[in-house]
Amino acid sequence: MINTFIQLFPIIVPTVLIVFLGYIWNRIGNNVEQSEITNIITWVGAPCLIFNTLIKLKSSIYVVQDIIIAAILMISIMFICSFVILKLIKFPIRALVNPMTFSNSGNLGMTIALFAFGSLGLELAVIYFMITSLLHFTVGQSIWSGKWSIKILLKTPVLLAVIAGILVNFSDIGLPKTLTNTTSILAGITIPLLLFTMGISINKIQFKIEPKIIILIIIRIIIASSLAYTICIMLDINGIAKNIILLQGVLPAPIFTYLFASKFNVNPHIVANYLMASTFISLFTITIFLTLIL
Repeated sequence: MINTFIQLFPIIVPTVLIVFLGYIWNRIGNNVEQSEITNIITWVGAPCLIFNTLIKLKSSIYVVQDIIIAAILMISIMFICSFVILKLIKFPIRALVNPMTFSNSGNLGMTIALFAFGSLGLELAVIYFMITSLLHFTVGQSIWSGKWSIKILLKTPVLLAVIAGILVNFSDIGLPKTLTNTTSILAGITIPLLLFTMGISINKIQFKIEPKIIILIIIRIIIASSLAYTICIMLDINGIAKNIILLQGVLPAPIFTYLFASKFNVNPHIVANYLMASTFISLFTITIFLTLIL
């Protein structure tokens, strides 16, 4: 038990501390403009992180392919399951289908992957986050807004970063050191800012505990964890790649779901309750997950 705690301490605590710092920073009166930080992450940090990862890929192309397929399967099947469950229990589908479908592969997923599995874990987590971001900022945003537009896809910074990264990697283009150093530095701001923003969001969100929401979250965890395990068996995925996929099953809803719900006025109070409850529950589910695999 003590050895397990020693292993978990440097993984969980830094994550919690940075989130807590964002919470306290806002709590003591520093009125940080959350939308501006989100824009920096969306337009600068995340694209640079993805671009930097793609041009320096160390993983086998087959492992990357497995992560991409697994991510698409996870999100697609979770969308269907979430839609059916919400329909059956008569919960607002448009408000909760995205929080149930997508996991917090950015704020927490990449951070846990880095601290628990090192640089290789982060690389694979970034690939998963890449697929999540592409789908969330296109299909997911279309659900929030209630309309679909190809312009949403074309204006997605992550998509441009993916295209650029793949072109550079497969074309074996030699980029100037100045450019790669710049994108590397900008990529480094992403994870701290994601966690810091999460702390700010926790402070600003008003929520109350609802038993129905908690039950819904537990159902989601069971389905997502079982699905992740099944996908790993189907695709014969092992090692760190398997851990990255299994991790998605115990992660909470993404912070972006609340931002979108507020932006498009889609029951933001319900989304806030789901987001906050899933985030607190994830402290236990992530700890249990890491205890089992480390």
